[in-house]
Amino acid sequence: MTEESRELAVLDMPILNPEHIQPQDYLRPIVGATIYAIAFTFPVSIMAFATGLSTVRLMSFQLGAVATIVGMLLISAMIHHFVWWQRLKNHGAEAFIAYEDLNLPLEEAFELCLGATTQLPKSKIETFEEGKIIQLRVKGNFWVTVDRLVEIKFQSLEESKTRVIVDSAFKLTAVRTFLISKIWGPKWTPIVFRLDIRKNKQMLAQITDYLRRIPEWNHKYIYGDSFESLSGEKVA
Repeated sequence: MTEESRELAVLDMPILNPEHIQPQDYLRPIVGATIYAIAFTFPVSIMAFATGLSTVRLMSFQLGAVATIVGMLLISAMIHHFVWWQRLKNHGAEAFIAYEDLNLPLEEAFELCLGATTQLPKSKIETFEEGKIIQLRVKGNFWVTVDRLVEIKFQSLEESKTRVIVDSAFKLTAVRTFLISKIWGPKWTPIVFRLDIRKNKQMLAQITDYLRRIPEWNHKYIYGDSFESLSGEKVA
């Protein structure tokens, strides 16, 4: 990744800035965890109140449960912060996002990236918008049960030059995604979704390596050399 690409990457993904998380930013997940803990223990507190449990015991239970949940999520925030910082320090922006400039028009670059999606096993295209984005869902495995979402975006630089941007993140259920976004907040959430360093980096490399191996898109890479002779016979 060139220096220009790194600067662009930081603009596209602010978590690539080593100063993205500051000590005061811990306030947001602490507040979110507290609200979640109170909401989580509230039904149990109501049941305890309805059964005639003393106020002291009720308050002791709720405060203890809230303190435990907040403490666990605070430790989790510290771990995520440390892993993110170490990953950024040791591997740089390349571990989070990939940029590839292709000497191809936008339409041909899009076709080439469709071909590149075949490099990821247990994957299927979730959605795509021609010339703009391809979203690829990769199924989890025995060790990592969650799925991943690989996004390939396109930016036309010139008539015959296209920038391809590849991003990989966890694809969680709607409930888990909602809880993470509400508890952790918008500044932390992208980090939580992108800390599987080995697999995410591997998938980014599989896409970009394919793009580099086939720098000039031609249908013969799919149909073989016989495609040219076949099309020649039709023309004749």
